[in-house]
Formats: sequence, structure tokens, C-alpha cells
Amino acid sequence: SMGMLAETGSGQGGPPPTEFDDFHGGGGGDPEDRGASRRNSLTGIVVLMCASVMTFSAFLSAVIVRRGLGTDWRHVPLPAIFWWNTGVLLLSSVVLDAARRQLRHGSRVAFNWLWLGGTVLGVGFLVGQVIGWEQLVDQGFHLQGNISSSFFYILTWAHATHAIAGLLALGYVAVQAFRFQMGPAKRTWVTVSVVFWHFLDVLWLGLMALFLAWF
Repeated sequence: SMGMLAETGSGQGGPPPTEFDDFHGGGGGDPEDRGASRRNSLTGIVVLMCASVMTFSAFLSAVIVRRGLGTDWRHVPLPAIFWWNTGVLLLSSVVLDAARRQLRHGSRVAFNWLWLGGTVLGVGFLVGQVIGWEQLVDQGFHLQGNISSSFFYILTWAHATHAIAGLLALGYVAVQAFRFQMGPAKRTWVTVSVVFWHFLDVLWLGLMALFLAWF
């Protein structure tokens, strides 16, 4: 009846959808449980980033010690494509963060395409890294050729491994978004993925500074 429709607003009852509802209009679950799950996920990514920082710090310590031991440290020319790769990586973060904001505002189609664009840029970064490694090999810098080139490959490969893990998360979110299945748990993936991708930016900028100063 009209009276019942007036009481329920939409005729379906229940509170209006929130930013945590999925694309079908119902998030489900206890809000406290969702909040706890979100906090656990964010805590987990912080722990992962701390572990990554410790790993790269160990690499940095090894570089400092080995570089100071002798005169066999050979200059590694940084191919120009690594500068382009840096720009692509930073741009991907900007696009992904814009997508996250669109999702919070309920612009779901905009989120889908922006997120896909950021993911494609992330793939482009990795492709550029492979091209850069091939250019170094063509110039005679191999993994086992000189200690400086060995460290260069180890550091960039370690970062690429992290980037691959990040891209798997980005790809998962992209698939779920285009399937219109972005419930609370998957929206937490959005936040976690963006935070980790921003972390990769900072890590890569630190590596570039290291390459310019000591390689």
C-alpha cells in the first residue's frame, strides 16, 4: 500500500546503502565485524611493509659494506627508460588514488575505469623494467659480471617482485569491480592495495636516489 511505501521509503525497507554496500545495494554483516576485519587488513599490510623495509635495509647495508671494501665497484649507467618507468609508476598511483576516491563517492563506473587504467600503468612499469634490464645486458652489465651490477639487478628484481604482488591485488579488485561484486571485504582490498602501491612508489624513489648516488 501507499502507507507502507511511505514508511519504507524505497518499498524494500532497511537503511539506505552506505559506502560499504556492494554494487547490488546490500553490504551485509555486522558493522563491528567489518570494522575489525578492515583494521586487521590494514595492520597486516603495515606489517608486510615493515618486513619489506627491513629486507631492503639489509640490502642497503650490504651495498655500503661491499662498496667500501675495494676498488672493483664499477659505475652502472642508468638507462633513460628507468626515468620513464618512474613517471609511469607515480602516475599509476595517482590514478588508483583517484579511483579510490570515486568509489567512496559512489561513482562506480568511474572507479572501474580509473582502477583498470592504474592497473594497466602498473603493468607498463614492469614492462619498462624488463626493457631497462635488457638494455643493461646489451651494454655488458650482467648479474654475475660485476658486484655493482649484481646489486643493481638484485635490488630492482626485489622491487619488481613486490610490484608483481601488488599487481595481483590490483587485478583481483579490477575483476571484482567489473563483475559488480565490490562488497565490504573487497572494498578493503581497494584501500590495502592503494596503500601498498604508494609504498612501492616511495621504495622505488629511494632506490633511484641510491642508484644515482652510488651506482
